[in-house]
Amino acid sequence: MPIKKRSKSVRPRSVYITVPNLFTALNIFCGFLAVLQVLAEKYTNACWLIFIATVFDALDGRIARASKNGSSAFGLQMDSLSDLVSSGVAPAVLVYQLYLKDLGYVGLILSFFPLLFAAFRLARFNVLTMAQGKSKDYTGLPAPAAAVTLAGLVMLYQEVQLQALLRVLVVMVPLVSLLMASTIRYDGFPRVSLRERGVNRVKLLIIVVTLCLLPIVPHFVLFPFMFLFILHGLLRAAGAHVLGRQRGSAAAAGAPRPPQTPAQ
Repeated sequence: MPIKKRSKSVRPRSVYITVPNLFTALNIFCGFLAVLQVLAEKYTNACWLIFIATVFDALDGRIARASKNGSSAFGLQMDSLSDLVSSGVAPAVLVYQLYLKDLGYVGLILSFFPLLFAAFRLARFNVLTMAQGKSKDYTGLPAPAAAVTLAGLVMLYQEVQLQALLRVLVVMVPLVSLLMASTIRYDGFPRVSLRERGVNRVKLLIIVVTLCLLPIVPHFVLFPFMFLFILHGLLRAAGAHVLGRQRGSAAAAGAPRPPQTPAQ
């Protein structure tokens, strides 16, 4: 009589509080508060909360990797679910309530894009991380980066009240959404070390200067910085594509041609 193999069951673990999980909870809480601030029409407050949520998101991952146990599968899933709230739901509600609701069904669909593509981006990130491990850079625009880009644009509009920025918002919403689902490579956070040289030191210096200017002129810093970050990824991808085609053409031109048989 054949013996049936028992499938390995995963025993549910009790919920325990760790420092990374606490920062993840604060990430979700900021996303929740951002939605409430949008409903109260306090859009600048909502933008700040979305930005603060991304800070907590960056901290929980770094603290988890630096801890004794390292990052866990539970932490990975929890982190992505929190990002779906703060980087998906919150910016989607923000852009809809601010302006896109005036565009009818088109505005409704556009507002859904950040949430939809953030869910896709986070699901793909989880699958790739579990299969290949943590990478130094990202495939597609990270969901928090897309959320901060939209929040920065709204913050700029709230300061200058320039109607043209609302038309820019209509373009930026689908753009950052599609970039989340793209395969364009975006750099991760640079290593924090005074010993680092070259490109890493330049990136770190730019981030430090941006963070110093942020409390002084936040409306004129956040969106331009994120726009340049997005543009850098696009230009690098375009350059790599052109260079790849040139190398392919050169290789094809240098390949030996098959001998031609004389006509009889």
